[in-house]
Amino acid sequence: MRLAPVNEDNYRAVIELEVHEEQRRFVATNLKSIADAWIHRPHMEPLALYSGDDLVGFTLLRRNRPDDLHVVRFMIDRRVQNRGLGRKGLAAIAALARAEGRRTLSLRLVPGNAVAHGLYKAFGFVETGETAGDEIVMRHDLAPAGPPAGYRDGDQ
Repeated sequence: MRLAPVNEDNYRAVIELEVHEEQRRFVATNLKSIADAWIHRPHMEPLALYSGDDLVGFTLLRRNRPDDLHVVRFMIDRRVQNRGLGRKGLAAIAALARAEGRRTLSLRLVPGNAVAHGLYKAFGFVETGETAGDEIVMRHDLAPAGPPAGYRDGDQ
């Protein structure tokens, strides 16, 4: 999974991405997210998610705190859901956060969004007990990227 800036070459395709009808009440449109990023620049960054050369999703990230990368929006297009791309997208975001020296990922979840809640929980997000408006705050502690599985001290 690759994260790429939303730019003049891909923004129309990003806007055309959509979730299933029953998911629409849980996530803002990508058009609104791009507008939010423009209004709140430079703290927000809209990114396209690619699997190979295929545009499969979108995320909007906010950098307000030096130790945390906040996932404002995250979506996988309805045509490619249930293929493990949500987990891969979150892994790409976590890798970006680690590369920036951040210790946590955070996000807010609309109550009732069981699919997203299951994805986030399986990835390692936990509910903090806090709410923001009517949304549930979740956080994921980023362990430093460690050595590969099977690595032993002294291995070259």
